[in-house]
Amino acid sequence: MAVHPPELSPPLPVPGFRVGTASCGVKSPELKGKRQDLSLIVADVDARAAGVFTQNRFRAACVDLGESALHEHAGRMRCIIANAGNANAGVGEMERSWARQLVRLGAEAAGCEEEQTLSASTGVIGEPFPIERIRAGMHEAAESLCPDGWERAAHAIRTTDTFAKWASACVDIDGRRHTITGIAKGSGMIHPNMATMLAFVATDAPLTETQLQPMLRRAANRSFNCISVDGDTSTNDTLYLLSSGLGLGHAPLSDTALFEQALTGLCIELAQQIVRDGEGVSKFVTIEVTGASGEADARKIGRAVAVSPLVKTAFAGSDANWGRILMAIGNAGVNIDRERLMLRADDVLMLEGGNLHPDYRDADGMAVFARDEFTLHIDLGLGSARATVWTGDLTHDYIVINAEYRT
Repeated sequence: MAVHPPELSPPLPVPGFRVGTASCGVKSPELKGKRQDLSLIVADVDARAAGVFTQNRFRAACVDLGESALHEHAGRMRCIIANAGNANAGVGEMERSWARQLVRLGAEAAGCEEEQTLSASTGVIGEPFPIERIRAGMHEAAESLCPDGWERAAHAIRTTDTFAKWASACVDIDGRRHTITGIAKGSGMIHPNMATMLAFVATDAPLTETQLQPMLRRAANRSFNCISVDGDTSTNDTLYLLSSGLGLGHAPLSDTALFEQALTGLCIELAQQIVRDGEGVSKFVTIEVTGASGEADARKIGRAVAVSPLVKTAFAGSDANWGRILMAIGNAGVNIDRERLMLRADDVLMLEGGNLHPDYRDADGMAVFARDEFTLHIDLGLGSARATVWTGDLTHDYIVINAEYRT
């Protein structure tokens, strides 16, 4: 059951892009015609592109192919093809062949070259990839291409997600308005190092590939790399950003700060939707770390708390077990001064100066932890750097969902 899923307005079309979907029965032939599981995003012009990928060392072939394509052709991408239901990972020699065939199918449908096509797969790891079922459904995706297809694509990339995830933003620069729209999927196997998800973002803002790549990495570090559901990083994590450049007739923006701010906000919105829909999650917890000597240290502290099974089960049990939080902070591998540490849950001050606050009452802490949405504030007292991480609890439902994932 998702925690306060947002009521989303329809995603905005992005000038220069068309989106189509198909039902191929990727996970099982019995699902053909029952749910969309193939997405096609086509740029009408050569698009500039950037990507961020999983740090898992056992990553899927589609990730390797995508990274290589961006390295060689980031200034002229035309297509993203993505399927749900089968990750095409961990399947031996045929994995790369199937990934290349998927790219070829996308290129044919988009009317572009294979080197201009990016692919992504998500779903069960270790199962033979049903490339023939995808081939049979490609015409459906191509025939459905339209500017308003983003919402259908958001549904088509889902696996265990309980709701489709998308976001749009507009940013005014130099008297002109530019659109950013993104879709994402993710519910389980979610952890930093790219987080575990697929996300595709498109914009008409005129940006070069050399501007896009560092900007996207910074945005990912403040969004998708700041969420955790279960501590596992997938083999297939992929985030792509494409720019059609139609917003100002292909003249690159001289000042990208406003655009990066809007992009980061959109990525945070998508990342938070993923945590709210985490497998078995019943609580949405924001962890704000301040007073760090550096942003990286603040993020490490937040991640350590977010991923700790003992902390997450305390969340699930509405147990304000501040000792478990201190344990997680101490395990982060970051230098701390215990006498400067402050811990607060929403408006309830638990620790100050490294000691349990004399006015703290366990009943007050328990009341906060019983909420289905709350914030932990951790101040290290060492500097001015800060970071925010989003996580959830760990419940029995998570075990049930993943024990039955392949059945």
